[in-house]
Amino acid sequence: MTQLVRAPLAAPEPLATSAPALESFAYTLYEGMEPVAWLDATVGWSLAFFCGALGTMFQEVQDLARDSPDGPGWSAVMDLDRCPDGWLAWLAQFVGVTVVPGSTPDEMRARIQSTDGFRRGTPAALEGAAQATLTGNRIVYFRERDPNGVDPPYTLEVVTQTGETPDPDATLAALIAQKPAGIVLNYRLVQGQDWQELAQSGRTWRQVRDDFASWRDVRDNTTT
Repeated sequence: MTQLVRAPLAAPEPLATSAPALESFAYTLYEGMEPVAWLDATVGWSLAFFCGALGTMFQEVQDLARDSPDGPGWSAVMDLDRCPDGWLAWLAQFVGVTVVPGSTPDEMRARIQSTDGFRRGTPAALEGAAQATLTGNRIVYFRERDPNGVDPPYTLEVVTQTGETPDPDATLAALIAQKPAGIVLNYRLVQGQDWQELAQSGRTWRQVRDDFASWRDVRDNTTT
């Protein structure tokens, strides 16, 4: 009688699918499952892909929580310059700032740094709020105790240039949102430079006369 002999089982051939690139959390998870992963290549790396998908839920937290050359764990979300864009609204709460819906990351960083929250009502907050609505050089002329106001000690004048102010109503609304109660705000536009800018330029009257052919040229200047 012929004796039957069992043929040895051949190892399955790996599939053509390439192994996925795993980030740190998923890679650590996959390494821990090595005892059940030895045939993963023969089934299209199904376990590796599963670990990769699962790891996406935890990778961001791991990236923020672990130490890095830039600082200890979690320090990035408390640093305005290093904070990931998606965490800016969370960071803003620590200085009492509410970010404007639809703002770009750069706009949110500028608002956190220079506008409301603990700085609300200060000259820096008012100027920062106005500048966020401007273009170009974002020039803001800011005068506390406006001598032309009805009550100078409680009157504030803010001036921006017409060419840099695409939406004056938005600029005014931004200023009002930061203005202290009881302060009268006078906001206006100028076509060129303001006398304040000329006075702060350090020019003598002789230099002004040499630089500009007429007072209209002085008024309309937008570059110096």
